[in-house]
Amino acid sequence: MMSKRSSGPAAGGDVPLYVDLTRVRSAAESFGFHYLEGEQRLVFPWNNHVLIVRIDDDTPPTLLFEAELRERLSFSEIATTAQSINEWNHERLGPTASLRVNDDGEVEIHSRTCVLIDEGLSDEQLSEHIRLGIETTILFVRELLGDHPDLETGAEGTDELDKRRGQQDLAAMMEHRAAEKRRSAEDNAMPMHAETDTTEWADQVDEDDFRGDAQSPTEVTVDRVRAALSDLGITKTTGEDEALIAWINGVLFGFFIDNGPSYLVKGHWDPGLDPDGDFLRVFLLCNDWNEETLTTKAYTHTDDDGLQVRVEFTVAVSAGLNDAQLEHNTAVAINHILHAVDTISTDATGVSAVEWPN
Repeated sequence: MMSKRSSGPAAGGDVPLYVDLTRVRSAAESFGFHYLEGEQRLVFPWNNHVLIVRIDDDTPPTLLFEAELRERLSFSEIATTAQSINEWNHERLGPTASLRVNDDGEVEIHSRTCVLIDEGLSDEQLSEHIRLGIETTILFVRELLGDHPDLETGAEGTDELDKRRGQQDLAAMMEHRAAEKRRSAEDNAMPMHAETDTTEWADQVDEDDFRGDAQSPTEVTVDRVRAALSDLGITKTTGEDEALIAWINGVLFGFFIDNGPSYLVKGHWDPGLDPDGDFLRVFLLCNDWNEETLTTKAYTHTDDDGLQVRVEFTVAVSAGLNDAQLEHNTAVAINHILHAVDTISTDATGVSAVEWPN
């Protein structure tokens, strides 16, 4: 049934398999990345940041890359830091950047990349996600240091710095950063968009129970995205070669094949707020969403009509997706973007911008 959306030869030539830490470890080793092994996670220590790679079994299951800068910023820099983070989230597909004020009043900087694994990953897909997850995090840290040199930890080899890095690495091997704060979309107990049935995610699928689609990944095209949307009950779309546009529950969605290539799904909320007076307030609402959730990224955008909000879901597709993966990523993207727009618009204005079905 799903093979009708296949396009061209398999990009990876292999089929998606169950994703566990053993496969993640093997992929990381193939690139020569140095890591430490902690509690159900791999920890990649760099001079200025620590990156945790782990499998999150929440709904839906994900391969998660969580980074934290080793240094902190003064609270007096929160406004300029907010501008830097929002600019990154606006201009870059990933990772998602966010900030948090700790108990000492210091500003911590985080980043996060998330890959859906409910339908498995082929060896080529997994390797590409590992490489991109690590390398784009390094790029983010490098660019942030250019704007905020105080985040530079200094030269390696200093006893005090090395001791502090060691303590941070040890903590990263043991802790779930931000896990207690996160809410999944299903925690909101909201209905799905009106044109699809509720998607049932597996509770916790182990390798023996995994039943991924044996179809090899193929190139992701706009035609295949259109077919996936149709299978989800979304048939009213416009667009041709480069993008599709659809209104879903009162929210404008765009579906793009971007550079990389990446499959990008973008939701729009256009309240036309004051770019100067409302920026920090709305940024912090977007930042809360980015800190507390995994799959989507929210940020502010200014145009001739004022301050707007965009929410994005992105997955790298240089190794292709099979039909089950494409439909799964599309369904998750739509529903999590709707929940993001609902939460942020309600918190910002007291009224949801999403037209939920009764």
